Amino acid sequence: MTLEILSIGNELLAGFTINSNAAVIGQRLLLSGLTVDRVTLLPDEPSRLKAGIEEAMERSSFIITTGGLGPTGDDLTRDIVAEIFGTTLIYDDAVAEDLIERFSSTLPTLKDQAMVPQGATIFQNPIGTAPGFILSNEKSTVIVLPGVPSQMEALLEEVIPYLEKECKKKSLVKSLYLCQLSEQSVDPLLRTIEKENPALQIGICPSYGTLYIHIHAEEQELIDLASEKILQEFEPYLYSTTSKQIEHAIHEWMIDHKKSFACGESCTGGAMAARLTVISGASDYFLGAIVAYSDTLKQSALNVARESLERYGAVSEEVVREMALGTLKLTGADYVITISGIAGPKGGSEEKPVGTICAAIATKEEIFTGTFLSRGAQKRALVIDYSVTYLLSELWRYLKQNRRPFT
Repeated sequence: MTLEILSIGNELLAGFTINSNAAVIGQRLLLSGLTVDRVTLLPDEPSRLKAGIEEAMERSSFIITTGGLGPTGDDLTRDIVAEIFGTTLIYDDAVAEDLIERFSSTLPTLKDQAMVPQGATIFQNPIGTAPGFILSNEKSTVIVLPGVPSQMEALLEEVIPYLEKECKKKSLVKSLYLCQLSEQSVDPLLRTIEKENPALQIGICPSYGTLYIHIHAEEQELIDLASEKILQEFEPYLYSTTSKQIEHAIHEWMIDHKKSFACGESCTGGAMAARLTVISGASDYFLGAIVAYSDTLKQSALNVARESLERYGAVSEEVVREMALGTLKLTGADYVITISGIAGPKGGSEEKPVGTICAAIATKEEIFTGTFLSRGAQKRALVIDYSVTYLLSELWRYLKQNRRPFT
């Protein structure tokens, strides 16, 4: 059994749009013990698209396509897949009724979007207008999903039970999400465990400030044994077995312990607050953030002394300490993080190069400050992303293990 993703669209090939759908599908299938064997990009050009789908059907048992289902001239996937399977398009009353209910009978594309391949299993789109569908023959099964990420994800959840039932290549999987570790420090142990038991397959995926380990096997006992060996050495760095976003771990801890949190941000420009508030229910613990980007606002909003700014500079442990005191006083939060740094690519110096970050983690009883060099120097977005992840992981280890931050 082989499983392939076909991502369709000229914008993907040109690099205007990142192929996030393939990543989302691969990760979601992994949780169900299914692995993707191949990802292929195809253009919005009839003959090449048809040839690409037919080639995929020769080599893969199951194919998931994304893209090309809308009502515009370059949306060709539905028609070409129907042609390949030798079927015609028919007007689906159930799809039409759903579209009318959500968009009214005046929807200009109603008739077009209600046309589906005869004999297909239909998945109605709860967000957009284009339904997904499945067609099968003796060669292959083609699952056709929209390309808009939110629509694709909604329909993917409908498709997963079908794949879990039909796909024979299925293994059990367990994921471990670790912070503040490098791939090089973890990988030797993983390879040793694999050599000791060839029935195991262990994958590692590093990111900025975190890494993820996925353990595959057909027997739960093998997975549990491997997980135990990994955690014997690295358990202090484990923050989740369910989510790669460390902010979810902070979210759950704060709510479980009925604590509150706030932050004072400068160089990250609200990125920490954004990562926290994208999670539903954040209002149960997150009080807010003060984005004091200028020295003037640091003084007026967070009560940072002008003398401290002049003497030590905005990027200093002295200033983030005062930012923390100001944030605690302003919000009354139980826990606070403040941050100031040089995100670049301009603004660095020999003493404080691009990527220099000063931060504080504070409670009403104690304040910890530290300085670190953020990874991804010269890449502003990476400096910001890594800094937020690192500081949330420092807070996490302080909350869970009472480990002093920045040591």
